[in-house]
Amino acid sequence: MSSAVLCEYLPWDSDLFGYRIGRVAPHRLDAASMDQALAWCRQERIDCLYLLSDSDASDTVRLAEDHRFRLVDIRLTLECALETASSSTTNGVTIRPCCAADLPASRQIARQSHRDGRFYHDAQFSESLADRFYETWIEASVQGFAQAVFVADIDGQAVGYVSCHRDEGGPGRIGLLGVASSCRGRGVGKALVQHAQRWCAAQGAREMSVVTQGRNRAAQRLYQRCGFTTSRMQLWYHRWFTR
Repeated sequence: MSSAVLCEYLPWDSDLFGYRIGRVAPHRLDAASMDQALAWCRQERIDCLYLLSDSDASDTVRLAEDHRFRLVDIRLTLECALETASSSTTNGVTIRPCCAADLPASRQIARQSHRDGRFYHDAQFSESLADRFYETWIEASVQGFAQAVFVADIDGQAVGYVSCHRDEGGPGRIGLLGVASSCRGRGVGKALVQHAQRWCAAQGAREMSVVTQGRNRAAQRLYQRCGFTTSRMQLWYHRWFTR
């Protein structure tokens, strides 16, 4: 496998975090490809290398541990058939398309909603950098990175958001889901997920998926209540070269 296929430089992450960041493309490595990946990092002056390993790839896990990668997250992929989508009524909450005027509230929600993400659990990334990552993600989603972004509105104020994607002819996907801390436990998240399911179904998708963290049990319960089941577990590792 060539190094161009094995690893890739991530300009978006690098610009945002201020480090040169790369990612290993495959989810399974052997000793030769691990050596090749580390050589690529030296050549490209990489500060941090991401590795997403399949959880059942015991050889890859062992290699990661032997080469000073640190486990930062358990990545769960959940899927559902869209005929399981249903409607729910949440008193006082309207789900509508997100607009530019919602961005200040959405950025604030982003700072509150993703604390189980891997960047908050790698001490090399400051809390403010992790906040900025999710603020930038939701802003980029509204500006066209996602095909659709919806907000939960209470009295004219955005109190939650969900971003939606669907590749041509493929399944639908939730990118980001966030709810203001003051509005949790009121069914806002469930209303947003079900709206995303209906949107994906309207685009012709028959299935959809969402990714969350192993430590985020609240999100797992929410998606399960909306008909999702876990289909895949993977392990996120970071390898730093600046320590």
